[in-house]
Amino acid sequence: MASNKTMNTVIPTNNSANYNGAANDYASTDENMYSKQNAGASSADSAYTSQSKQTATDSNKTNNFSGNKTSFFGSAKKMDVTVDYYKELDIDRAWDEKTIREHLKNMEKIWIQRQGATNDKEQSLLIDKIIDNIRDARRYLIRAAKRQAYDQALELAYQAGRIVDVAEEKLQTILDQARAYYRKGNIKLAAKFAEEAVAGEVNDASAYDLLARCYFDMNTYDKALGVVDHGISIFKTDLNLHWLGARIATIGTKNFENAQQRINRLLELAPNNSIGHSEQVYLHLRRGDEKLAFQEIDSYIAAHPDDNNFKRGVAYDLDTYSNTCYYYDAAQNATFIADKASYQKCLTLRTKAVEIFEDEHTQNQLESAKYYGKKAWNDWNMPAIKSLATYGTIFTVLGFIAEGFLPIGIALYLVMGVLIYFSFRPYWQINKSYVTGKAGKLEKVISIAGDGTARMAEYAFKALIQTMSLIFKFIIGLASGRWF
Repeated sequence: MASNKTMNTVIPTNNSANYNGAANDYASTDENMYSKQNAGASSADSAYTSQSKQTATDSNKTNNFSGNKTSFFGSAKKMDVTVDYYKELDIDRAWDEKTIREHLKNMEKIWIQRQGATNDKEQSLLIDKIIDNIRDARRYLIRAAKRQAYDQALELAYQAGRIVDVAEEKLQTILDQARAYYRKGNIKLAAKFAEEAVAGEVNDASAYDLLARCYFDMNTYDKALGVVDHGISIFKTDLNLHWLGARIATIGTKNFENAQQRINRLLELAPNNSIGHSEQVYLHLRRGDEKLAFQEIDSYIAAHPDDNNFKRGVAYDLDTYSNTCYYYDAAQNATFIADKASYQKCLTLRTKAVEIFEDEHTQNQLESAKYYGKKAWNDWNMPAIKSLATYGTIFTVLGFIAEGFLPIGIALYLVMGVLIYFSFRPYWQINKSYVTGKAGKLEKVISIAGDGTARMAEYAFKALIQTMSLIFKFIIGLASGRWF
């Protein structure tokens, strides 16, 4: 068995990665995308791309739709948001604008009625503030475009500390604990704390992202998608959540149709961002359509030649997908390529990856694939080779005495040469014999022919010895007069 010692599971925390998006600062895990039966896979489709904190920041910037859509009424940065109307007025962020409008209308009626039934100055001021909040909320939350700008400004306000919410701070602390447990690999505790943060309606899309990842790692894919969709109903334009939903649908539930719908939505939200195009490539690969994947890559790069994030992401995805070409041997706990088709496919994918984005990682992956094309000596035909070498030499020497033996000696050398040539086999072929316990058809033919020729040479030599012995005895008999 030949296993490449440099083989590793690919998709780095950058893997499918390093798109402008699809990342979380808590997720800096190892590359582990493919199932155990596939090359080097360390977990059964047990993780998806996770990227660096910087990538997550880039994604959040992208979520503001700068450059992709017509700007909303006012800029989120210019909005001076100091109140979280969702929490102040008990508004579920998953509600649509029509539902919010009805909720605010009913609240306003109630509080106006209460306003007319109080003569307490302090109570009256409190009611006035609530009614003002209701009216301000109506300004921001009952139209989709204005609401989206408000949501973005609200997030910035929390980050800048302009909104002090003790309950929110506690939820953020809980979420930080969930992230810490996730980094340590304690998925159950991470899920427990993430569930608590989500149940408390923490104002952070990454809580839903993290909880979905926990459920994914527990192989509860439908539950993971449910969390993603709940998060999207609140944070409608969060690219990370949309990306994560597509990835889980692709490698978790393996519902490619659903994955395609989610990717289409990603492309609608951010047509000029590489995240959707990268995920489209990934889906093509998982469907086994490398041709479509290559077309998508070439088309995007032609339109965005300077987008190195895309190039790096899809190059790493190609490398990761190429791991499916590897065979996992449980007995040896090793992975290797064990057939010609897999070798050629792996080589094509990794060559394409280097063409797209050449760095140490992609170059190492290509060299790892090339390793299985290198030939190594295999002594499976050594007995026949030794026999042919011996008898070839004998008949060649005899050929200098009697010309009739020379062609026999040359023929034996030629057969020996063929056996030697086929004894140098590529590692994938050696591995194939190891896995199947059988030689290939051509190998069998060559082996049978070599063994047969060696046996014929042995029989011929023995016959020659016997013939010469009889002739010698006959000559001795003539000389001694025995025959007369």
